[in-house]
Amino acid sequence: MPTTSGSNVSAVYDVPQSGGMDCRVAGRMVLPQATVEVHHYRFTGPQGGVFRSGRGFLDLALSRRPGAPQGQYTASPGKGPQPMGDIICIPAGQDLETCWGEGEQMSICCGFDALVGGADDLMENCHSLDASLDVRSPHVRDALVRLSREIACPDFGSVLLAEALLAQAGVELYRYFKRSGRESGGGESVSRLGAAQMRRIEEAIEQPGKLPGVAELALLCDVSTRHFFRLFQATTGQTLATFAAERRIARAKALLVQSRPPIKEIAWLCGFETPAAFSAAFRKAAGVTPKAFRQAVWQ
Repeated sequence: MPTTSGSNVSAVYDVPQSGGMDCRVAGRMVLPQATVEVHHYRFTGPQGGVFRSGRGFLDLALSRRPGAPQGQYTASPGKGPQPMGDIICIPAGQDLETCWGEGEQMSICCGFDALVGGADDLMENCHSLDASLDVRSPHVRDALVRLSREIACPDFGSVLLAEALLAQAGVELYRYFKRSGRESGGGESVSRLGAAQMRRIEEAIEQPGKLPGVAELALLCDVSTRHFFRLFQATTGQTLATFAAERRIARAKALLVQSRPPIKEIAWLCGFETPAAFSAAFRKAAGVTPKAFRQAVWQ
């Protein structure tokens, strides 16, 4: 199985040398069309810099990105810094100025030459650079999450399955960017929640205890309850229940990559009534128990 773990040298992109940033490659899989890695970052203090890669770069934050990360392509300086989402896809050869905050983060990162081949290559159809900084596609997310599981816990056929998942991500990205291009080109406008509204929703969902109700979330976004449902579906492509479950599991992963707190406390912080309920939900989502996930990170 072409995988490695525990390295501090990335084969996906050159990790900037900074006293305030540490990147550990927790796992790697080399495929014909891409190199895929799971990264564990530790950031000390506010961060910033210019990212540039000779290959295309696709990244899913498996845990929350620290601070309020923003990015700006030097090719479109007039737009100003844009909020960066959980999924970003940087075209090859583009300079991206970024800034983010202090904390820890787990990501799955793919460096590729092309995910969709032929004349209609994915990057040639990326009409909106801004859209690449916040790829809101649940299908791309699902493919990358499953890919991260295969790297963390390789099994029979992992390479074949990983190739299929990467192809799925490429097709969904192609569709996403084509839709973005049509919308930015003067097509029918689709109402969506803004980045600030989504951040309020995520922060409310990730608070310990019972999930906030729809009316409470609608109030945070300053919209009616009925309108909230339509906006949320258009923005995320998911139901609120599915989105909330994914965010709480993502928060659990962010806590599990640290040596503390204990798993019982993480269950409470992530809104589960019992450690057993947390373990069952986490295993269903991640394919491993919380204990096994933490051990894999720290082995």
